[in-house]
Amino acid sequence: MIRIAHISDLHFGFEHRKDKMEKVIRQINEIEPDVVVITGDLTLWGIHEEFKNAEEELSKIESEVFVVPGNHDGRNDGLKYFDLYFGKRKRYMKIDNVALIGVDSTLPDSDDGYIGREQRDWIAERIRGNCIHIIAMHHHVVPVPHTGRNMNVLIDAAEVVEALSIYCRGAIVLAGHRHVPYSTKLLRNHIIHAGTASSYKVLMPDNNYNIIELDESSLRLKLRFVDLGEIEIGKFSIKPETPESIMKYHKLSITKKILFLSRKNSCRSKIAEVLFNSLSPMNMHSVSAGTSPENSVDELARSVMDEMGYALSEPRKLSHEMREDAYYTVSFEEEIDADEHWKLARPRNLEECKKLVKEIEERVRDLIGRLLIL
Repeated sequence: MIRIAHISDLHFGFEHRKDKMEKVIRQINEIEPDVVVITGDLTLWGIHEEFKNAEEELSKIESEVFVVPGNHDGRNDGLKYFDLYFGKRKRYMKIDNVALIGVDSTLPDSDDGYIGREQRDWIAERIRGNCIHIIAMHHHVVPVPHTGRNMNVLIDAAEVVEALSIYCRGAIVLAGHRHVPYSTKLLRNHIIHAGTASSYKVLMPDNNYNIIELDESSLRLKLRFVDLGEIEIGKFSIKPETPESIMKYHKLSITKKILFLSRKNSCRSKIAEVLFNSLSPMNMHSVSAGTSPENSVDELARSVMDEMGYALSEPRKLSHEMREDAYYTVSFEEEIDADEHWKLARPRNLEECKKLVKEIEERVRDLIGRLLIL
């Protein structure tokens, strides 16, 4: 079993209640968690003295500490002091089969939150198939009830939730920000918010924090009030099956570049490119290339396509970038590596060329249908 203490919104500064923080640290040291996750707002104004005081007090925690910044920490250019005292704003830690991934959701001098594509990709790169993934951030991905207002979710909350659902095979998301503890399930993700551990702006009966216990198949969540005791929130299963609709919607929305490949004579791949781009939906585009420097489009293919109102441009030489950019590849020779091969002979006369164009069009239409949800 892995035990995690989850605290947030300490607000060192004039909002900070030192007596509450001292009790929190003492209680955490008594239960000896494997890690203490702090989801931001260590300070009130992001100034040096507040960070210094926070570091001195939090150093009394005997367990490993995993901390990410909050919007108050980003005030007054405060993240440079976060870096000075607490290190990287993006961080990764693995404890047995639990992977902790921390990201920076702050925007300078703003209460709004944003993860961004670069950090979403960074999360995806650290996903391990056999792990339970915990993503720590400050801002919440869903509005939190009983806070007086439901603002200040992540600007890109929808993209974050989808990314976690797809790449993490579901995740546990730890956040803070609104000073109200709350938990819910969204798609495959367990969303757990911490209240404030030590600010006088507490919107509950008492300052509080979360205790999370994980085993191979379940999550147990407890809410600990600093002076009022502990409440069992519930036990939940983890790693549920992905709703099929998530991947279907995702695949329907992403852009897809298709690469058609051939060797010396490029008429088949050029015909496929032109027909694909005339028939494809708005989120697809195709290019074609030859794998040999001596590739060309013959006049027979040009004349047939001219009759149909299409112009065949000169073929391009295959490059590494074209391969890298391709979502799906089709080749006309089996010796060329591709996702699928179309065994269509090169035409020898006008009649064969017309039949080739018709066959390629049928295959292009079929390919587009499959690519919609592929």
